Amino acid sequence: CCSQPQSLGIIPVFPADIMVEEFVEHGPLDVLLRKEKGRISVGWKITVAKQLGSALSYLEDKNLVHGNVCAKNILLARKGLEDGSVPFVKLSDPGVSFTVLSREERVDRIPWIAPECIRDVGNLSTASDKWSFGTTLLEICFDADVPLKERTPSEKERFYEKRHRLPEPSCRELASLISRCLNYTAVERPSFRTVLRELTRLQPHHLVDVTSVNPDFPVSDPTVFQKRYLKKIRELGEGHFGKVSLCCYDPTNDGTGEMVAVKSLKSGSSPQLLSSWKREIQILKTLYHENIVKYKGCCSEQGDKVVQLIMEYVPLGSLREFLPKHPLSLSHLLLFAQQICEGMAYLHSLHYIHRDLAARNVLLENEHVVKIGDFGLAKAVPEGHEYYRVREDGDSPVFWYAPECLKECKFYYASDVWSFGVTLYELLTRCDPGSSPPAKFLEMIGATQGQMTVLRLIELLERGKRLPMPRDCPCEVYRLMKNCWEAEASFRPAFPNLVPVLRSFQEKYRAQAPSVFNLC
Repeated sequence: CCSQPQSLGIIPVFPADIMVEEFVEHGPLDVLLRKEKGRISVGWKITVAKQLGSALSYLEDKNLVHGNVCAKNILLARKGLEDGSVPFVKLSDPGVSFTVLSREERVDRIPWIAPECIRDVGNLSTASDKWSFGTTLLEICFDADVPLKERTPSEKERFYEKRHRLPEPSCRELASLISRCLNYTAVERPSFRTVLRELTRLQPHHLVDVTSVNPDFPVSDPTVFQKRYLKKIRELGEGHFGKVSLCCYDPTNDGTGEMVAVKSLKSGSSPQLLSSWKREIQILKTLYHENIVKYKGCCSEQGDKVVQLIMEYVPLGSLREFLPKHPLSLSHLLLFAQQICEGMAYLHSLHYIHRDLAARNVLLENEHVVKIGDFGLAKAVPEGHEYYRVREDGDSPVFWYAPECLKECKFYYASDVWSFGVTLYELLTRCDPGSSPPAKFLEMIGATQGQMTVLRLIELLERGKRLPMPRDCPCEVYRLMKNCWEAEASFRPAFPNLVPVLRSFQEKYRAQAPSVFNLC
């Protein structure tokens, strides 16, 4: 087929990243299982499971790891749905290399991905394929109904952390095999030769209820915390309407519990506040990003309408508390600024605005990672709109707010960018209380209080006044801050555009001065 272009002096060029595979006529297994739901025999499913086990046994003998075993990667060369015909399947390639996946992408593959691989891609082994096979066998049993399909990434991750079990088919023999494949201890999973032998022994006429779920093994909810097992350690913070406590959740009462941050509303909260509280929980459930504090679950006493919100505990506290005590290099501060932008870009991609971005709400997990927290003011932007209009009364962090927020109670995505500029200012002043945004603005507008403070602040901003350049702040970084403080919201940069700029700044100043990180 190439002779004609070559005869014309044309050399065909093919991209180097194309892989050519055989065409498998009937496509992925999961598509057929859904299409034929309830009409596929048990014998057909066992045959497919054995063929998959045989392919994986071959790979195991060669010490090769597939890394992405699931029903969508099993292709049907022959359907085998007609009388006297049997199916024939082929295991497809795994797709994108497992080693390049981010943690978020790995969590998205739960429950097909083995627990040990969530922590470290270096744990990928033939044992990981055995876990994936166990989950795929459940897919086959339940006509491609995906286990944990309704769970958020945080819920999936906690499912593994608490070593919960996936649903089991009612057939005892098959349930036992799947359970052994889904062993949280990788070395205890059976070899594929053993799997194949046990599948071969199964007789289809004994498996008439293979597609039903064993009622003795319901899927436990990893987000339900029992209040009686929460042991308070100390207070972490308190606001006008609620407080956050450090607790140890220890159901076994043996000192092996996990540390969690528990957010509670104060007693006597208004119905309006309770409604806002529930919205915050609904937002948090949907979020999963390395630079956003993770939701773990909720708990309440029986009959108690006010639930407690359970979050991951971020041990080093907020940047506002940390930076005055632990001076960091400019490069290190810019790394944190970049991570804040990455977390905010993710938040905006889901059509949420934060409305309270500030150093007090950015928590330090370790010397390299910060996380955005406190979504009490976060709101979903209505579909088809560019902003959210605040209609409820309440305290507002006015010195971090853009003019449109102060004047019209309108919050655009760009309003969060203005707040990021103020947060970047806080970072560059190392959160010095004497240089805080309230302190500097009050110096400019004079002594005032209440609504008059807001009116004078609006007047100041409309005259083009902004926070001053922090000491030792590079001019190009201050220009970036001022870009975030453009009066016209549409002129401000978006978070995805800020990320590469901050990355380049961070790399530039890292080359000039080593980072100093002292936890003493």
